[in-house]
Amino acid sequence: MPKPLVIAHRGDSSRALENSLEAIRLALSIPVDMIEFDVRRSRDNYLYVMHDRKTGRTADSNIDIERALSDDIATVRLKNGEPIPSLNDVLALVAGKVGLNIEIKSKGAGALTAAHVVRMGYQGRLMISSFKEREVIEAKKVMPSILVAGIFDVFALSEVSAYRAKGYPVISLNRKSVSQELITACHKNNIEVYVWTVDKEKEAEQLISWGADGIYGNNPGMLRRILA
Repeated sequence: MPKPLVIAHRGDSSRALENSLEAIRLALSIPVDMIEFDVRRSRDNYLYVMHDRKTGRTADSNIDIERALSDDIATVRLKNGEPIPSLNDVLALVAGKVGLNIEIKSKGAGALTAAHVVRMGYQGRLMISSFKEREVIEAKKVMPSILVAGIFDVFALSEVSAYRAKGYPVISLNRKSVSQELITACHKNNIEVYVWTVDKEKEAEQLISWGADGIYGNNPGMLRRILA
């Protein structure tokens, strides 16, 4: 049975602040197979790596990324002292060394992200995913070759065929909604299953035995050790 991809959830967020360049660097050092991170657009259409719309949980000041201008965002420091990374910062740092899974958080950021990737001529493995289907559709229009996936908290067996009919080859699912039966049904429809967020060894081992194709973890080093 093929081993699942080790996917660092917001970088190696067990050893560094989530979605920071430090967390990305640590994930690269493991090394992982893929790094997942979140992207939001600013009011002037710059793209920043931040899970929450407001920065207060992980930064030293609390601003609304989507209502702020890039000049204002540049003054904010994360709680580890780094600036809020831009999408360009992460692409430049990773530079194709591992796969990237960009989760689109903001309305309109899907197409902007795909356009930025094209403009940069980025050559690494890359996937765009989102809870917002419109964002992956718009990204695909800009970059038809890009791999895209939907993200779901809950997903039923009855929905598998319709999902594949839309042309999605990968799905990202909450670990609480995943069963061996669901993974088997996805595989029969040529859909790879990535599962989030798994930080317990027993859960990881179970998902490996079920044939999960990728496992997101806040502690990707643990996942790498299990799969060694």
